[in-house]
Amino acid sequence: MKKLITLLTALLVSLSTQATLLSVELNQDNYQIGDVLTADFIISDIEEDTFGFQKLLATFDFNVSWDNSLIEYVSTSFGNKLNVGAGSDQFSDVMVDNLGLSETSYAWWDELLPVQDGLSRFILASVDFTVIGSGSGSLGLSDLAFGDDFGAAFTGVSSSGNTYSVTSGNPVDVPEPASVLLMFMALILLARQQKMS
Repeated sequence: MKKLITLLTALLVSLSTQATLLSVELNQDNYQIGDVLTADFIISDIEEDTFGFQKLLATFDFNVSWDNSLIEYVSTSFGNKLNVGAGSDQFSDVMVDNLGLSETSYAWWDELLPVQDGLSRFILASVDFTVIGSGSGSLGLSDLAFGDDFGAAFTGVSSSGNTYSVTSGNPVDVPEPASVLLMFMALILLARQQKMS
């Protein structure tokens, strides 16, 4: 009997220690100077409670860092999975090369459940940057904290894909006179070929 209780306890603990994942997805792979780089911060693999049900996210807090010689902060918009019912407090604390993002929902579990139930992933926030320099850079994530609708902290939180390469460069200008000249030559060759036929 003792072994069975130990086995069941270990099983319940292992079910509840699934690591919640925070990842970053960019709107493009390559950028030119002046482009808008949009980073979506996405939660997935949301941990389960001891009964095997996915927890409801009610609060999050994390920091984003970047190379300010390559990109410049523009704006933040938050997702719509916490700002339901009684609403939420949303904060973005901007520094030169660091951004603190946090949101706390005041909704009850019965208001969060319809918008989060069954979702394997959703956007917490989106941040727009302007590309201002050439080279490669990365977006770093730190100080990750997530909490459920009962005020309990998530036990396992990790980040993946928190380093992205951002390549920016000057756009290549194609001189118009050369393009027009090439098109004109092609038309002459086409007309000459029709005369020969």
